[in-house]
Amino acid sequence: MRARPQVFFTSQAIINNNRLLSAALDAPIQVLGWQHHLNKHQAFDHQAILAWGLRPSAQKAERLSKRLNLPLWRAEDGFLRSLDGGTKSRYAASFVLDDLGIYFDLTRPNRLQSLIYHTVQDWNEVKQAYADALIDKLINHKLSKYNASSTAPNLSLLAKNNKPHVIIVDQVVGDASVTGAGADAQSFFAMYDAARRIYPEANIWIKAHPAGQGYFGTQHRDALVIGESCNPIALLEQAEAVFTVSSHMGFEALMLGKTVHCFGVNWYSGFGLTIDDFIKDSKLYRQVQAQYLGHPCPNVAQLFYASYIEYSYYADPATGKCSDIETVMDYLITNRHWQDRLAGDLLAYDFSRWKVSFVKGFVKFPQTDLVFKSKTKMRLFYTDRYNAWRAQQDDKKSLRALPDHQRYLVWGLAAKQSLAQKILDYQDRACADILCMEDGFIRSNGLGATLIEPLSVVIDDLGIYFDATCHSRLETILKTIHLDDKQRQRAQRLHQLLLSHQVSKYNVGNKNHTLLERIDELKATKPQAKVHLVVGQVEDDASVQNCASLIKKNGELLNKVRQQFPQDIIIYKPHPDVEAGLRHGKLDDKTQQLADVIAHDAAMPMCLELCDVVHTISSLTGFEALLRGLDVVCYGMPFYAGFGLTQDVIEPDNTPKQAALTRRSRNQPLTLEALIYGVLIDYPIYHLPNQYGLAQCEQVIEYIYQHSANAKPPSVIHRVKRMTKTRLMQLRKFTIR
Repeated sequence: MRARPQVFFTSQAIINNNRLLSAALDAPIQVLGWQHHLNKHQAFDHQAILAWGLRPSAQKAERLSKRLNLPLWRAEDGFLRSLDGGTKSRYAASFVLDDLGIYFDLTRPNRLQSLIYHTVQDWNEVKQAYADALIDKLINHKLSKYNASSTAPNLSLLAKNNKPHVIIVDQVVGDASVTGAGADAQSFFAMYDAARRIYPEANIWIKAHPAGQGYFGTQHRDALVIGESCNPIALLEQAEAVFTVSSHMGFEALMLGKTVHCFGVNWYSGFGLTIDDFIKDSKLYRQVQAQYLGHPCPNVAQLFYASYIEYSYYADPATGKCSDIETVMDYLITNRHWQDRLAGDLLAYDFSRWKVSFVKGFVKFPQTDLVFKSKTKMRLFYTDRYNAWRAQQDDKKSLRALPDHQRYLVWGLAAKQSLAQKILDYQDRACADILCMEDGFIRSNGLGATLIEPLSVVIDDLGIYFDATCHSRLETILKTIHLDDKQRQRAQRLHQLLLSHQVSKYNVGNKNHTLLERIDELKATKPQAKVHLVVGQVEDDASVQNCASLIKKNGELLNKVRQQFPQDIIIYKPHPDVEAGLRHGKLDDKTQQLADVIAHDAAMPMCLELCDVVHTISSLTGFEALLRGLDVVCYGMPFYAGFGLTQDVIEPDNTPKQAALTRRSRNQPLTLEALIYGVLIDYPIYHLPNQYGLAQCEQVIEYIYQHSANAKPPSVIHRVKRMTKTRLMQLRKFTIR
């Protein structure tokens, strides 16, 4: 391919409908202005006109490129385009770019043809293994151009027999991919007749095109029709043979090892991989074959490599940046998995108004009908009793109008319990379909209590991870998880990334040199002493109240540790929200004296570097300590306890804790890699600000790291806003409305 232009000029419509095109091409794209139409003598070095495929608008671009003497390049949707249909999404993740023509028009040269030749010439075992791995991933996860669904109808059930299935792929009448294949309506009718003749004992299915009127109509009433949208891979897996003119489903069938009959000249025909009996005598077929003379024929892996890797360009909607094919595959897999889980009606109930925008970023999928019922506004000059009555009436009116099968999304355990009681009161039934959302484990660069939006949340359909009194989705994951080699390797890489970037939940605090000096002094006077880190928590937080611990006060925890280790060194680390005066749990002066050092405004990773043992009721810090190979003593049952990785304090009369231990028993010990994978990859979801769809854990870590590295000192206005927000939170004690 000739050198790619540094700047593209195109129409506003192409930019609007393809928000990530510039990122994928890694080049700026500018709107064609009036000056380009008027000044044909202006020099445009390293610039080109960009047209969209062979659409009518491309003709205007062709004329302009000739007028300005600029090269014309064509872009089109790639082969792994998006989660949803092309008409719904402006965030395509895959594009193809061609400086000669376009891949589906074989009546003229296109760049993919030459890339296929070069791919075969430069082929090696490494590329073969890479292409095979990607094809396996694509097939196993059923990835296609559009990925709204991962399923297809069961053809044997629909046909009510066990005959083999033959699929004929219909296409849109007059589409450029049909005319570009040298085909017409007669090609489709001949394809149908051939399928019936060659496979007389099979079920003949016509796969209708979901985007428009196809070639097959009422004259083919004896055929079985698949009219609904479905996953192409899941559908093709059921076929013995596939008939197509030029649909990309033909190549997907080749990747599945199916027999493919081509009735049009397309980019993957003519290499001996497809049956081309109907088209082999056509003029266009002979012309294309003449171009292949002297070149060895490619295999399926080589065609895949040329088309999906060399010919395609990718951008990750989760980051808005240029990416590779594997990143886009992971994006599609993750987002479709969660879209499947959250598809349908979902009522976000009693959410604070400041949460609405970021909640949409996590759960507003194309197939999720998300509706918010915000909290009732509390009027300043109304009495508390009257405000409570208004809220009660609002709940009664809302809930009585909802169907029994309604699904709900709430924030936090208390909201889930409250809503369940309201449904029981106003609908006279128990509701089990309440999804509980909470902050994730790698939350943000700042405290949640100051209304900083999270980068990670969890959505639990069973319970919630910090409630040890009943099972949760995370508990189920950790009880049953078994990693394959790729998952284990990913967990190991993530482990190293967490340590190298010093990641914690809030990523706040500083390197406290006074603390370092004080610990060095204490170690000098007590060389045999161990250093114990006692982790403070928000005492009225649900994670403390529901962790099955008999100790629920920070002072009680510190006193317990001091009694057990009177001669050792104890660091007490207050919770950041408590230290900022935002939440409950501050120690009195007398209790603070039980600790040798109070780690004020100290980053948690630094505290963990200084200690040998961590003591906690249920803090996430215990998990972070396990990542560093430290001993962790749990007085409650946080999500990582009870699997053999922690020292769990078990009281014989603590029935809830005994029950949690029984639930968490495994046939094989839980490994640290499995814990990391379950806690940070399987259970939570991630979303970056101002981007589209769900991100990966590693991307959020990099975002936090880069954000911290590039952070500038806050402006005076920003500091005033932050201080005002903090003061309001201190005064209101989190009754946010």
